[in-house]
Amino acid sequence: MSDLDAFSNQAGAPAQLGEVPPDAVIAIDGPAGSGKSSTARALAKQFGLLYVDTGAMYRALTWAALGAGLEPGEEARIASLLAGARLELRPGEDEARVFWDGRDVSAAIRTPAVEAAVSHVSAHAEVRREMVERQRALARRAGVVMEGRDIGSAVFPLATAKLYLDATVEARVERRVRQHRLRGHAVDPAAVAADLAERDRLDSARRQSPLTISPDAAVLETSAWQLPEQIERAAAAVAAIVAQQTPPPALPDQPRLCARRRVVYAVFGVLARFYGLREQDRRQLDLPGGVIVAPMHLSYWDAPLVGATLRRPALHTLAKAELFRLPPMRAVLRTLDAVPIRRSGFDAGAFHVACEHLAAGRDILIFPEGTRRPPGRPGPVRSGLGLLMQRSLAPAVPVFVRGTRGLQPGGSSDSPLEVRFAPAVRLRALPALRARHDERQISARIGALFEAIYGELQARSFAQNPQTAWEIADRERAAVSCARREARVFGSRAPA
Repeated sequence: MSDLDAFSNQAGAPAQLGEVPPDAVIAIDGPAGSGKSSTARALAKQFGLLYVDTGAMYRALTWAALGAGLEPGEEARIASLLAGARLELRPGEDEARVFWDGRDVSAAIRTPAVEAAVSHVSAHAEVRREMVERQRALARRAGVVMEGRDIGSAVFPLATAKLYLDATVEARVERRVRQHRLRGHAVDPAAVAADLAERDRLDSARRQSPLTISPDAAVLETSAWQLPEQIERAAAAVAAIVAQQTPPPALPDQPRLCARRRVVYAVFGVLARFYGLREQDRRQLDLPGGVIVAPMHLSYWDAPLVGATLRRPALHTLAKAELFRLPPMRAVLRTLDAVPIRRSGFDAGAFHVACEHLAAGRDILIFPEGTRRPPGRPGPVRSGLGLLMQRSLAPAVPVFVRGTRGLQPGGSSDSPLEVRFAPAVRLRALPALRARHDERQISARIGALFEAIYGELQARSFAQNPQTAWEIADRERAAVSCARREARVFGSRAPA
């Protein structure tokens, strides 16, 4: 069964639930009325995690803004209001209890007036930045189930498991009307339908963290399900993702390295030890063959130093065609089974060869940014990675690289040398994305996800070993030359 089939809504009985780590982050996204809150509360209880209703956080701010006489479009004043407020979430019987500066506003934030304005308030960039920091802080304290519009794509790109709950407009209107009536609010179904349509438009069209399906989310179409079935299927999907993302203790029957690769990895390993390379989470690459390895690109040292950490039996690097022009370099690249690729435009031949290697269980290393980038500024990720993932259906492992521009024997305190691996990204949402977007648009969403993952890996690296003054200065030094090189290679085309 493929990764895509494993999460099909047409599957039979839900899978047997397995262990979910106590520090797991489960991200649930979807449009209003898709059942996110009810499902998230149930999963949090089932897995022993903290439930975080991000929508309630934005509603609380909206309630406070309206109470202060602010218009929903007054971004600066609303952001200032949030910055000075104490916003708390506490467990409740049915819904999270929300406190604004010590006052319980749980009922007040769920009125039609707040509902009508919350999408406008939550679209503000400054508001979202502050809210995202608060949401991440909640997850640092304990494992969470968090629901919203951009949790899997922006807030937690490295979430343990991601779900996207969808439903028809008719089903969502029926659920929303029932919710309002249970709270004692008389509503007109036509008005609810119009409000949901407007919220969908605002949430999907906003520039800052729009509502979108994260490419690696399991998409559940919930229209025909009653709540117990929805919860059961969601729990099964989470358990399946956790099991799939957990690196095995050891891979049975792992092919042995041939003599040539043993020599290559030994040489790379000597380089890595000489320059004090540190590996983080290397076990994320303990997967069967047929994997895309996707490192950031800072310098010419990236390939050998990342290569020192891989130790994969069959790895082919997509290397820029210019490197093959010099005979000595061409000989080295051929020895390493590199595949030449043109960067200015789509190289169909190189991608065909890469897909053949992946289908045969051989790995492909690709630098998704297409050229060297300033340190500390991941991206933009070009369309090549997304196209390769869509056509091969292979999982891709994002790799964060740090310090390859400032190598010193024994390691450098000014430029710490580090390679950090993320869990493999699998395109669980590809069927749903194909129903909505073309191949290029899907590639852009995959690229955005990888940029967010690189940013999160970088934040974790800087949290453990803070960015140095030398690195900050080097970033500024590299910015101009990188911009010129990018313009020379890719012209004025916007990143795909």
